[in-house]
Amino acid sequence: MPLSVSVVRNLIWFQATLALISVVLLILGLVLDPNDFLEDLLYALVYLPPLAAGWLANQWHTRRPRVRLATIAVQLAIPLLDFIHFLIEDTLDWVLTAPWSALIVTLLLLPPARTWFAPTLQTPWSPSQPAPPAAT
Repeated sequence: MPLSVSVVRNLIWFQATLALISVVLLILGLVLDPNDFLEDLLYALVYLPPLAAGWLANQWHTRRPRVRLATIAVQLAIPLLDFIHFLIEDTLDWVLTAPWSALIVTLLLLPPARTWFAPTLQTPWSPSQPAPPAAT
């Protein structure tokens, strides 16, 4: 795994860990003050994309190109949802998430990441069988 892909995976895991901690704090807030239940429940939707990104980071061992593309799409959705939340409630979460997601997307678009997520070539013969003779 190239260094850039490893760094991205760790950044996404950190992002997902922070989202998971935020969900736990949100649940704790709901238990202590159930008056804002619907508002807090709607706010919980903001934490779904980082958690989905963490799940996708755990799927990277497959090295499928669609996993990389899905991770890029989720990372682009995170600041977009935070910006929509800013328009509704005047929060500045998107100021923090936009550069973080931009860094992750940039590293995933670099050639080493693209190469690492490229599908492997299938050989027409099995490794347990001898290789076909070379043409002379």
